[in-house]
Amino acid sequence: MKDSSRVSALIMGEEYVIRGDAPGEYIEDLARDLNSRMQKLSEANPRLSLNQMAVLSALNLADELSSCRRRCADLLRLLEQV
Repeated sequence: MKDSSRVSALIMGEEYVIRGDAPGEYIEDLARDLNSRMQKLSEANPRLSLNQMAVLSALNLADELSSCRRRCADLLRLLEQV
């Protein structure tokens, strides 16, 4: 059984306790990345609520994930042709 990590992270001034199977440093990196993305959104549009920033951040991350999956599939197809 994997050991779970418990990390305290500050995201947009709010403290969150995050538990997961990934190493604590990895979870901290994810939290820092999310905080950075939300800070940039806040600076670009200070009228956004915390919830709006979270939803926009999630949509941006989902878009990045979808693009990465597409590129990965394309690369796998290229490898199969070799």
